[in-house]
Amino acid sequence: MEYTTVFDVGQSGYRQWSFPAHGLLFVVVGAGLVLFRRRLRSRMPSFFPFVFLGFALFWTFIAFVSTSGGYSALSSALREGRCSVVEGVVSDFHPMPYTGHQMEWFVVDGRRFEYSDYVIVPGFNNTASHGGPIRQGLQVRVHYVGNNIARLEVAR
Repeated sequence: MEYTTVFDVGQSGYRQWSFPAHGLLFVVVGAGLVLFRRRLRSRMPSFFPFVFLGFALFWTFIAFVSTSGGYSALSSALREGRCSVVEGVVSDFHPMPYTGHQMEWFVVDGRRFEYSDYVIVPGFNNTASHGGPIRQGLQVRVHYVGNNIARLEVAR
């Protein structure tokens, strides 16, 4: 059977950049507080700008390391052939509502996969309600590590 790749972690690149990037906004605010601390002295304790900036830098760093590490590990596993593979027909498909607040899941050959557009994961997480390819009865091949889908292929 011939398959078309609809998701490949190695080709998609690091997609979670927006999560740590939000921390950069707080870094800018913290830097502004430090730069203008003399003017703001009467409104806040003198140590506050440094604590704010330090926490913003720490949070941004941790967010980047944790999300990029997951992407790197999953990408390496796929590239080095360390992923498990399951092939078959999608069954027990439960789509996520468009508004979210639930996970989408499906089963292939007894193996259940669960994901959401609203959860930060290194692998596939494109739900059907937001244009994802998974449907009940679809023939697929899934390369995965744990619950992270590294490559998703759909039969032609």
